[in-house]
Amino acid sequence: MTSRERVQAAIEGRPVDRPPVSFWGHVYHRESSAAELVDATLESWREYRWDWVKLNPRKHYHVEPWGVRYRYPGVPDVKPVLDSWPVHAPADWASITPRPPGEGALGEQIEAVRLLRRALPADVPLIETVFTPLAVLGEMVETPEELRAHLDSHPDLVRGALESVTATYEAFVRELLRAGADGIYFATVDWATADLLTPALHREWARPFDLRVLAAAAGAPFNVLHVCKRRNLLFEVGDYPVAACSWATTDPTNPSLGEALGRLRPAVMGGISQDEALQAPDPGAVLAEYAAALSDTAGRRWLVAPGCSMPPNTPARNLHAIRDAVASTRLPISQGR
Repeated sequence: MTSRERVQAAIEGRPVDRPPVSFWGHVYHRESSAAELVDATLESWREYRWDWVKLNPRKHYHVEPWGVRYRYPGVPDVKPVLDSWPVHAPADWASITPRPPGEGALGEQIEAVRLLRRALPADVPLIETVFTPLAVLGEMVETPEELRAHLDSHPDLVRGALESVTATYEAFVRELLRAGADGIYFATVDWATADLLTPALHREWARPFDLRVLAAAAGAPFNVLHVCKRRNLLFEVGDYPVAACSWATTDPTNPSLGEALGRLRPAVMGGISQDEALQAPDPGAVLAEYAAALSDTAGRRWLVAPGCSMPPNTPARNLHAIRDAVASTRLPISQGR
């Protein structure tokens, strides 16, 4: 099977020769331009030949149009730190108005998708990272807890900002698809976890805006919902119109792969802990997690991936080991939905 055939078959629950696999992570010192980001992404793909490519830009591209800035220390792979942000008091939400989807950092990401699509083989799917609207707002304050407080204290102001961000990202997502993306990797960041929201609050503050952005991506074959963090609300969002759901499947506070397969319509994505097994000094831990996930899913409707972005210095030996293990897996012809 080609990579595209394998990914699509896994999404649809049809038999695959082996599970599709891809890994991604930040390269902080190479994320500040479309050309650098694309070059770093291509180097990783050429090294490991992942079945799909998830473009992994700097997270703050989402909020740069509204004035968020980070300071880079100038040391390769050292995480940047927040330098300035637009919302210091509730009244500041009124300044969050719609932005043009093709300018500044958003235009840069459209160009990155265009460049990467030209460089990758046609049979390798490409998806771009997009935060949910509430997650975008969460990057405009110093801490997530500030936005959470404003949902209660100044709901009308926050809702106006949500409308502006949602309109911006509806237009932006359409441009990403025109540039060649096969879908979006739609990340909830802090905003689909019981640590911040009850299911009822999520239905009020996240779901309507999330679904508008996903409607803008409708028709794309490979939209992925990434439900971040521990104690996640996976089953609250499991009916979103996406091809696959991604989450930290190895976190004991989250649903397992097998549990999710029994309850979700979309395929499941994950199985490998990016901060634990992938960082171990030898591949034994990551291979054990792969074997457990394969047993949990029988290779059915499953895409092998990290629970979230990998740290920059993830040992290459562990990535090669998981790639080789997947490549050597052979699934029975009866495997499928």
